[in-house]
Parts: sequence; C-alpha cells; structure tokens
Amino acid sequence: MRFFHRFPKVVLLLLSLWFALTGCVNQTGSNVKAPGNNALEPAVAESMTKGAKALLQRQHADDGSWGGDDVKEQTSHKSDYPVAISSLAYLALMTVAPDDNASVQGRAKTLRFILETIIDDGKMKNTRDNTPKIHERNVWSQGFCTFVFGRVLRRGNLPGEMQEQIRTKARAMVAALQKTQQPDGGWTYDKGPSESFLTATVLAGLISIQEAKVAIPQTMIARSKAFLKSQSNPGNYVAYQGVPKVRDSAAKIRDSAGRSVQLELTLLQAGDGSVERLTAAAETFFKYRERLDKVLRLEKGCHQKPYRIGTFYCFYAYYHLAQALERLGGDVRRKYRPILVDHFLKLQKADGHWIDSKDHCGESYGTAMGLLVLSAPAWADTTH
Repeated sequence: MRFFHRFPKVVLLLLSLWFALTGCVNQTGSNVKAPGNNALEPAVAESMTKGAKALLQRQHADDGSWGGDDVKEQTSHKSDYPVAISSLAYLALMTVAPDDNASVQGRAKTLRFILETIIDDGKMKNTRDNTPKIHERNVWSQGFCTFVFGRVLRRGNLPGEMQEQIRTKARAMVAALQKTQQPDGGWTYDKGPSESFLTATVLAGLISIQEAKVAIPQTMIARSKAFLKSQSNPGNYVAYQGVPKVRDSAAKIRDSAGRSVQLELTLLQAGDGSVERLTAAAETFFKYRERLDKVLRLEKGCHQKPYRIGTFYCFYAYYHLAQALERLGGDVRRKYRPILVDHFLKLQKADGHWIDSKDHCGESYGTAMGLLVLSAPAWADTTH
C-alpha cells in the first residue's frame, strides 16, 4: 500500500498502458476477430512468428517508432511516414503477437510515440525530416492512424483515460482532414486533383473510428463516397487522379487493378458498394497480378520502365486484396486465398522480413504489410 500512496500517478500510467496494450487485444468488437488456433494456416502461423521478430528488430529504440528511413537505396523518391508505418506495425503486432513480451513492450512505446506525435490541430510533428511535403505526410498518417485507432478502440475495455486520449487525438485528425478535403470530396497528398487511392485510405479510417463511436461529420463521409463512386469502374480502368474520359482502355486496366480493389472494398465498408463489384475487381486483380509482381521483383526505383508503376504500390494493393477476400468469403476466398498465401510465403526473406521497395518505404513498411496480408483472417472485417 505504501507504494501506491507514494507513486499513484506512475502506477496509474503503467496500468493504463498495460490494459490498453494487452487487455484490448484479448477482447473482440462486433466486427473484429481475435486470432484463434485455427484462424491461420500452419505455415502462415510459423511465418508470423518470424515476421514479428523481424519487425521488432527494426523498431527505433529511442522513440518506439517505425519509418521509411530503413531503406537500402537513397533516391529522390525516398519517403518517411513514421506515424503511418508505426500504426500499421502496431496493428500487425497486435494481431500476430498479442501476448509476446517483446511485442507488448514494443507496442507500449509505439502508442506513446503516435499519441505524442499528433499535435492539437490533428497534424503530425515532422519527426524525421526526410520528406519536404508535410501535407503529404499528414494525410497518409491521418488515414492509416485513424484506421488503426478504430481497431484498437473496438477491441474494447480500454481504461477511460487512455480511451479518451485516443478519441481526442482521433477527433483532432478528423478536424484536420475536414480542412484538407477538396471541393470534389476527395483528398490529395500534395497539390492538384484528388487521388482515388488516398481518398479510399482516408475514408476507411473515418469509417473505422466512426464504428468505434467517434463522431464524424456525415457531410465528410457523403462527399468522399460520392467522389469514389464517380471513380468506381470494377473490371475496368480506375484513374490515379480524376475521372478519365476513356474508362475501358485494356492497356490501363492492368495498371489500376490494385486501385480498383481498394476503391470497391472501401465503398462496401462505407455502405455504398456491392459484393458483385468487389468480386469483379478481385477477379481483375488476379488476371493482371503478374504484371504487378514483375515490378516488385525489380525492388529498386520508383515508376520504373517499362512498367511505370512504383514498387511501393504492390504491397499496398495486396493489403487491400487480402481484406477483400475475407469480406467476400465463399468460393472467391477459397479460390484465391491459397494463391495469396503461397505468394507471400515465398516473398518472405530468410530473417523473416518482407521488402516492398528498397528506396521508398523500407523494410519496416514491407514487413508490417506482409504480416497484415497473411494475417487478414484474424483482423479484417467480414460483415456483409
């Protein structure tokens, strides 16, 4: 009893962090599944153990973050999104290693980093000055961070103080996103026309925290859904920016297969899509996935000839595809889930990490994405 009288604030802080980071992962919300013994294939479970270890080895010891500064090659396209990548790494470890001691300790530092990096106006501190585009950093980070915050809150039983702190930060990010939403309802990561894939990332984050009972202005959601619906073209071409005049160009369909899956998945999550459209997008993705994988095998450079696709989009596309397969279930999942699993098990490196692009987002990003792709049955939404 003397210890509690002497150090009440320290004890409460430690207890808050412990229950937030361990208690929440053993509870499930209405749409979130905790990983069970039969949730993942045996080979995947083994891969997860190696991957989690590799991810923890790449965590920044000083502040608990992960970021794109672990790239192998320096180029003008090098980017660093510490809040976005740290959020994805947090979700990956919360899913595949919820009770591992190193994971628990690592996630505790990560959550502190994320919360301290989000300032009062909902933007993020420029913690590592690798990219001059602060607006770009904020929008990607706001999108992924709100998505993960929603998952954390929905796993339940957070201490009131910690829960309210996360909700306060989430509301601040919503306010910041409301200011940067463009007249057409979308978002851009720098200047110019709205991007379909960035808008879908932000909308997925808004839906996630809305499901965690964080109030979102419905005009924000309605306008972003309207923009994505204007882009919706499953099985055909989905533009990078704006709506193209020609939308059925066969030459361009294969280049936008990943964007189509993400867009249709997000619309379905937001209540404005359909299983039929998402199925068409998934079928198209697998029809053209070999082209995407050829780009990935280059593992260097951005927008490489002859493909003109950034390698960092590959895992981003598969991340949404993995969620789409869980959402669709049935014959579609039975047909394509084994292909996805086999592909990512082969992509994993000997020490357990994955690499999506050596000169853009780095091994931390690649490993977090690899873990999330393979563990999708344990965390992706499956409601219809």
